Order: sequence, then C-alpha cells, then structure tokens
Amino acid sequence: MSAAGHGLQRPLAIVGVGLAALVSLAVGLPVIALVGLAGPGGSATASPADAAALDAWMADQVPGSPLVGLGPVFVAEGERNGIDPRALVAIAMHESVLGTAGSGAGIHNAFGWGPAIPFASWIDNIATVARGLRQGYLARGRDTLTEIQPVWAPVGAANDPTGLNTAWTGAVGRYYKDLGGDPSGSIAYTPALAGEVDLCPVGPWGGTRRPVEALARLAGLPVTSVKRGRQTTASGGTSDHWTGCAQCYAIDLGATPPAGDGPASRIASAIAGPGHADWGSTGGVLNVERCGIRYQLLWRTNVGGNHWDHIHIGARLVGYAP
Repeated sequence: MSAAGHGLQRPLAIVGVGLAALVSLAVGLPVIALVGLAGPGGSATASPADAAALDAWMADQVPGSPLVGLGPVFVAEGERNGIDPRALVAIAMHESVLGTAGSGAGIHNAFGWGPAIPFASWIDNIATVARGLRQGYLARGRDTLTEIQPVWAPVGAANDPTGLNTAWTGAVGRYYKDLGGDPSGSIAYTPALAGEVDLCPVGPWGGTRRPVEALARLAGLPVTSVKRGRQTTASGGTSDHWTGCAQCYAIDLGATPPAGDGPASRIASAIAGPGHADWGSTGGVLNVERCGIRYQLLWRTNVGGNHWDHIHIGARLVGYAP
C-alpha cells in the first residue's frame, strides 16, 4: 500500500512481491524457472472452473502448499464474485508461494491482504480476497492485471523503497498464463455462457428469483438492492423490487459508466441475444419476454429512477398484475 493509502485492503509483508520473485530479482533469473512452472505444454488448464486442474497445478508447483485441495473453493468464490479463479491462484502464488512463504503463512493469508490481516482459515482468506477484488477493483473498472497493479502494488509506495512492486504484473501474469489465462486480458469471469443461463421460471417469487440471480452473476458486480418495501418507482410504476409483488424479482448491481458497460452488455446478450453485445455502451431500457417472464434491464437511463450508478435487472411473470 502506498504511503497515502487507497482505501482498499491489500498486500503485505513483502510488498506485493512473493518470495520466489524476491529471489529471482536477486539472482537475475525468471521467477518461473525457480518455482518449476514447467507443466506439460506450459498450460495446466484452459478452463477457469476446473477445480481439479487448479489443485493439480498447485500440487505440482508447491507440493506442501496448504492451498492444495482448495481448488473447489477458488472456483466457488471466483464464480460468486465474477473473478477468474486462475487469477486468484496466480496472485497467491506470487504473494506467498501458495501460502508457504512470508508472514502470511502463519496467519492464513496467502495474498498479503491487509497488509498482514490474520484469517481464521484459508477458505476465509480466499473468500475475502475474491470479494475485495470484485468490490474494490472490478467494480471500479480495474479488471486487468496491469490496471490492478497500481493500487495493489503501487510503484513508489513508502513501504517499497527498492521498487520491487515493478515486478508484480509480470510475475503474476506469468503464473496466470501458465494456468491458461490471458495476462493482458480481463480477469473478470462469467461462470456460464450467455446462452446457458436458464431464463425459465423455477423457484420462489413466481420463479423469477433464480433467473435474475443467474443474470446478476454474469456481471460480477456487488449487489446493492434486492426486494424492498417501497412499492412505486420514480416513474410511478410498480417496482419489481417491491415485496408485495409476489411474482416479481429484481436486483440492482453497483456500477458507474464505463466500468458497468461490459457487465450490462453481458446481461443484455443473455436475455436478448448476441446482437446486444455492445448494448451497455449506450444503455437505456431493454424489455424482453422469455419463457413467460418479462425481463427488464435498465442502465445509463433515468427511466424509473437514476440508473447511472447501478444496473437494474427485473423480472415479472407475463400477465401478472400485483
């Protein structure tokens, strides 16, 4: 963290550079050569959600790592927060050699989060960091390693007098690439392809809740509102958020342009098709009927209220009048 600080929880003891990276800088060798990233073909897995492959990669690199076996946790928290699980593993590898080096090894802190915040378990640590990346980085438009580094490991920080933070992007990127990720691309993670989202009604609130939650997960943004007691919208209509609307459901996701444009476009594509892949850049009001449900997406509009600081996803059974 820089001397001025940035208001976000973040790394630790060795100032954003893991032990392997420190050694490599000292002797002038690539980090990869020191920790044995020579997996078959150099890419352990092409699927972000392959928990077994994540475990296999970690076991190959650091056989005694306490994170081996937690591949399903990396995947679950990545899916929950819209973060590529491979990026989480890559950061943990760089910051603490997968929980085996630095001060974090004794406090269940594989990411240098805090700095040096103790956690009750590695599971709690992974969950906190995934959530922190979503809320403090991706929701603010920082979704690539290059964009994350200036906040996560700022060059010139008061606690980095020798400039080790300059190695952060390259080192994490090499691990991420070895895991099958694109080190120059976004680490945002969409757990299902748009066409795989089940938009048909099932479950509570007339079957509208689960589809809306599935759409929200595509965005990987923090939820700011769900069901509530206020009945009318700013435009005078009955809100899908209203608890009295028994066959309706809605979720608001915190975002501002342009950071929210991509997530809004993913949701629009899921409910209206690939022709809406750039919908978020202009936004507006999108109403689509699917499987007997009217889906509504509001973004970059004042219809129904100010939708410049959040994305609204609403659903209501067609023909239902609360």
